[in-house]
Amino acid sequence: MTKYVILLAGLVFASLGAALVQGQAGEGPGMGRMMHGDSSAMMLHMVLKQAGLKPDQQNQVRQIMEAERQSLRTLFTQLQAANNQLADKLFAPGSVQAADLTPQVQKIMQLRQQLMEQGVKTALAIRAVLTPAQLAKVAQTKDQIEKLQAEMQSLLAGTD
Repeated sequence: MTKYVILLAGLVFASLGAALVQGQAGEGPGMGRMMHGDSSAMMLHMVLKQAGLKPDQQNQVRQIMEAERQSLRTLFTQLQAANNQLADKLFAPGSVQAADLTPQVQKIMQLRQQLMEQGVKTALAIRAVLTPAQLAKVAQTKDQIEKLQAEMQSLLAGTD
């Protein structure tokens, strides 16, 4: 169960991480926070682990993740190829204008949008498996993780 949740949750939510990495480097919601473990996949794994899923719920989550696996792999393969094509164009010899890159950037944005939509769909399906008590525990765990991350970021930044 845990192996599937980590693998597929990572795929489901990696598009969030990709957006963060493309965002700001260094501090804030960009690369710096990603390097300190602030990813939605990690969050999902931790909160599900704390939810206390019963065996039937574990099976349901596994089925949800397995059903999404191939479409997510396909989207990630396409995104990786599109990112590589953009890098090839960007670093090719000769002059390159923003307009030359626009079609590739639009393709990447479309793929990220699809990944986000798929991730939300999967997260909602998993959420529907949880009981109200488990949802409350998950929310509490999420809040605790966010507080810890904020504290770690503050400590690493050297502020109080």
